[in-house]
Order: sequence, then structure tokens, then C-alpha cells
Amino acid sequence: MRTPIIITPRVIDTINSLSEADRGPITNALSMEFILGQNPEQTLTPIQNIVYAIIRFYVNQDTERGSSSSFDPRRSALS
Repeated sequence: MRTPIIITPRVIDTINSLSEADRGPITNALSMEFILGQNPEQTLTPIQNIVYAIIRFYVNQDTERGSSSSFDPRRSALS
């Protein structure tokens, strides 16, 4: 069984700060990769791929931190 994915407020705030034109494709890409296990790179523009890589890094970092018992999902590196 795979480790549960943790989506923190940092990720949600980052997605919400995107333009409406980018928010949908980035959100779909997250679903494609983390829920369906598919590679979303072909569905994104080059700039969206860069933004997606940053958000994917946040998700992976927060998920890794979440595996420790001292993790507080309300805190992030930006807080």
C-alpha cells in the first residue's frame, strides 16, 4: 500500500494563487499523478510544467514530513 498523500494549506494556497487558466490544468495534473498514477506532463504547457514541478515538490515534501510524528499540517516552511 502506498503512503497517503498529504495536501497542506501551503499547496492549496499556492494553487488558489494561480490564474484561473492555470488552476484547472495544475489541479488535474495533481489528480492524474497522485490519484491515477499517470504522467501529466503532456497535458501541461512548459510554464505549467514548471509550476507543477514546484507544487509536486511541496506535496512530496509535506507527505514525507507527515510520516514523522511531529508533523503539524497547519505549519509549512512558508509560515
